Amino acid sequence: MKITKIEPILSGNRHLFVKVHTDEGIVGLGESGLWAMREGVVGTLKCLEPVLVGEDVNRINFINERLYEEHQFKGMNIQSAISAIDLALWDIKGKALGVPVYDLFGGKYRDKIRVWRHITPSNDNELFRALLLEAKEEGFTAVRINPCRDMEGFASSKRLATMYQRIAFAREVLGDEIDIAIEIHRELNGDESLMLCKMLESLNILFFEDPIRSENIEPLKEFTAKTVVPIAAGERCISIQEFEMMLNAGMRIARPDVCTLGGFTGSMKVCALAEAHHAYIVPHVPVSVINIAASLHMAAAIPNFLIMETFPPKTFHQALDCMGDDKFKLKDGYMEIPDGPGWGVDLADDIEQRNPYVTIPWKLDQYHCYGGADTTDKTQKKNS
Repeated sequence: MKITKIEPILSGNRHLFVKVHTDEGIVGLGESGLWAMREGVVGTLKCLEPVLVGEDVNRINFINERLYEEHQFKGMNIQSAISAIDLALWDIKGKALGVPVYDLFGGKYRDKIRVWRHITPSNDNELFRALLLEAKEEGFTAVRINPCRDMEGFASSKRLATMYQRIAFAREVLGDEIDIAIEIHRELNGDESLMLCKMLESLNILFFEDPIRSENIEPLKEFTAKTVVPIAAGERCISIQEFEMMLNAGMRIARPDVCTLGGFTGSMKVCALAEAHHAYIVPHVPVSVINIAASLHMAAAIPNFLIMETFPPKTFHQALDCMGDDKFKLKDGYMEIPDGPGWGVDLADDIEQRNPYVTIPWKLDQYHCYGGADTTDKTQKKNS
């Protein structure tokens, strides 16, 4: 079976799907994870199409490795394109054989996948309490909280105290029945993150994600040696080598993204690396349908899975709207694993009408990626 066409599909404000067409009529689905700069990935896919047309779809490892090795310029753009193609090829393989992708990797370790509920803290404790109790009532066994929100202009000491109070409040409301994971999106410096981790050690935190930027491994190694809180990282990593260095530096929770790490091929290698380090896997899931489906298959097929990311409700419903008839089923804090051939999901035929392509507007003085507040110096703006 040969590749005949690579078809990128831009949808909504963060989705880039890829269809790989074949001469036998089977179409594989992939997705890019570089959601903030999707147009660049489309350009890369167009450059790769002439290279891929005519290739045997069954040579997945060969295609993945050659695309990566033959590019003298590495980066998130190229890896996101390779990831989308790799995911589509595994989808084709499963469809051709009539089996789900997890069966190609030895079958399932588990029948359902534990997920967390996103909670955005509020300065209104009663509202915050209601959100936490709602997650508990819905059956979730874990929540993830970013305690950094809505503190623009706070002095460092007040920020740290407020973050600790928010997390301690969550633990008080939830008790010990529900795990609490912390994500700060690299918004603190290393010293602030370490001070916060030390404050949290008595609260039995599931993990603390991205306490520092990951470009330099040595500070991460120093950081992990100074706290007992499990450190999670890796969502911005694009190679197995980066994960190996971070695992050697003491990272206990690896966060591979199937849509940026060389697809399912690269991500399964990282799962094995983490297993060798007695570390857990928490898939990074920031985009849409194929990202979710492939992550569910990965979580099903490995022994060292811990928990999986899900979107906030609004974003989750946007992902569902991109799908065909098969929808993800979420109940009592667990997601069912699609059991159809390949990824077991499809895109809606009218996806471009349901979710028309729009660009993401942003400015240098805004946290554009996460929809945060304007960080411009208001005094300077007023007097200019």
